Amino acid sequence: MFDVQGVSLAYGERTILRNASFKVEDGERAAIIGPNGTGKTTLLRIVAGLLQPESGRVALPKNTEVGYLPQDLELHSEKTVLEECRLVFAELLEHEREMRSLEEKMSHVPHDSPEFENIADRYAFLLHETHRRDMYSMDSTIGRVLDGLGFKPADQDRPCSQFSGGWQMRILLAKILLQNPDVLLLDEPTNHLDIESIQWLGDWLRQHEGSVLMVSHERSFMDALVSKVIEVERGEVAVYRGNYTQSLEKRAERREMQRRTFENQQREIAHKQKFIDRFRYQASKAALVQSRVKQLEKIEKVAPPVEEQGTISFRFPPAPRGSREVLQAEGITKRYGSNTVLENVGFELHRGEKVALVGVNGAGKTTLMRILAGQDPLHQGTVNYGANIGHAYFAQYDRDDLHPDNTVLSEFLSAAPLSVSDRARGILGAFLFTGDDVEKKIAVLSGGERTRLRLAKMLCGNANLLLLDEPTNHLDIGSRLTLEEALRQYEGSCVLVSHDRYFLDNVVTRVVEVGGGRAVSYPGNYSDYLRLKALQEERAAAGNGSTAPERKPSPAQPRTDGPVDAEALAAQLSSVPKKETHAERRARQDREKQQRNRLRKLEKEIAEHEDMLYDYEHAITELENRMADPAAAQDFKKLAKLNAKLEEVHRRKEATETAWLEKQEEAETLESALS
Repeated sequence: MFDVQGVSLAYGERTILRNASFKVEDGERAAIIGPNGTGKTTLLRIVAGLLQPESGRVALPKNTEVGYLPQDLELHSEKTVLEECRLVFAELLEHEREMRSLEEKMSHVPHDSPEFENIADRYAFLLHETHRRDMYSMDSTIGRVLDGLGFKPADQDRPCSQFSGGWQMRILLAKILLQNPDVLLLDEPTNHLDIESIQWLGDWLRQHEGSVLMVSHERSFMDALVSKVIEVERGEVAVYRGNYTQSLEKRAERREMQRRTFENQQREIAHKQKFIDRFRYQASKAALVQSRVKQLEKIEKVAPPVEEQGTISFRFPPAPRGSREVLQAEGITKRYGSNTVLENVGFELHRGEKVALVGVNGAGKTTLMRILAGQDPLHQGTVNYGANIGHAYFAQYDRDDLHPDNTVLSEFLSAAPLSVSDRARGILGAFLFTGDDVEKKIAVLSGGERTRLRLAKMLCGNANLLLLDEPTNHLDIGSRLTLEEALRQYEGSCVLVSHDRYFLDNVVTRVVEVGGGRAVSYPGNYSDYLRLKALQEERAAAGNGSTAPERKPSPAQPRTDGPVDAEALAAQLSSVPKKETHAERRARQDREKQQRNRLRKLEKEIAEHEDMLYDYEHAITELENRMADPAAAQDFKKLAKLNAKLEEVHRRKEATETAWLEKQEEAETLESALS
């Protein structure tokens, strides 16, 4: 467990953290959330001991081992991946070398001598340590972690320097996980992972016995993993129990309660002040005026609700109308040495489609994206754009897109036409570059700022096809929501790669699975794709069952050379049901009718319970305000009656909540049965 107590930090006049306090218990997994630039990374660095606060402290138990993964860091190493990972076990390897030396000494020292006893004691300690830390399964553990993070077996013998920045971050993540520290501090650990690796990392962290504190913008990842959310906004820290979705609900409730309390107090203050102003100069009311003045002085002022911190705000410009066939690629083949990444792949895109490329690490998603964007040459095949089609490409890594010596403004203007240049500051302001921010050098921008600038540059083009490779990397949740909405409203076409499942579900209309040199198309969003894949696997398992008395002909396999028609795929995946008898059909229809009637009744009762809960909340707020009145505090009998009423309202509210929850669960069960 570690305890952050009253931590404050400011840079000049800008307050980063103000009296931040929270605890993370042993084995607890917590996430730090908040808009870009609010101090999430700063807070994590303070917990890691890399940055000292102006006041407050971080209390860690003695001998606590901490592992910290920064957001961006280059790995300058000529060692192979395996050698670099084995450095984590350097102390154990030294133990093994010492044990070999002690074995040699023991063979030459009399067994009944004090020296032999001392050597044997040291040897026993080293042997215990190597077994305790499971040294002899070291290489298999390394292999398991590297495999989970997407490395192939052959990659273990490649020098780290041969890998891109994103893959080097995976090596650093692997080392942190292999270190298995008491406290894991991870700054956006999913930024350079694909969906499969994110799933693996979540499973690993769930099994980790120590504490985990991470900065993350991955909504589904946090929902599946964390039990505490720490929100940082405008220097203030708020702590919520539960996962990310639950924290949003509690945050809304907290802010609404804070707003009501503040407004009620302001009304009370205004009422007293109005009395004072009206009767200030009337001698007959002097005592009453003085009483009100003292009451005002004793009131502990409630802070006003914190305003929502700004997020990016933009829409893509109207897309010029192009041909219905946006893109036609045939026979795409791409090799890197002896490794064939794509082989005879076909890819089609129609006007208005939003398509996601998915697949495991190394499947060829980014390669296919770069080929479509004209960034990589082909070994075989053709890529043809339709008439009046212009594309804009957002690369996964920005090293080739942004010039480190440019300022934000000059970098934007380098891509902006003259018609846009006079509105440059306004556009950059919509992406949160305000005031002197536009004079910042690219080299000092955070990951989120660089992503926002690259998105701003995309508004300067006249594209009707967007090719986006991990556009959500480093973006906070609010900015991701803005990008989702902008893409939904975009009239052109889009091909994108993303590891954010929420983002994919809310944007795409088709999924193309890349892997094994092929590309297979599935209609719908990412959840639809997962459901169709599960159906395929169920059919395959049923088809391979040895106990089946009769094998029906297998349906045709999905096309691997282009998109699959939605109706054809649905027909292919649908099972062949047993034909119902008339009596069975009537029984099923009667049962479904009863279920629908019950569902309608439940929905009405649920709505009634929600109205009751709202009334109870209102009553509780009113009673609490009356009890907070200084006049009530002086009347014990009145206070006791109010408290009894409050307890009764709480009891009724809890009973209503229980009934509401039971009806919700029953309704969900019926909806599932009827779907």
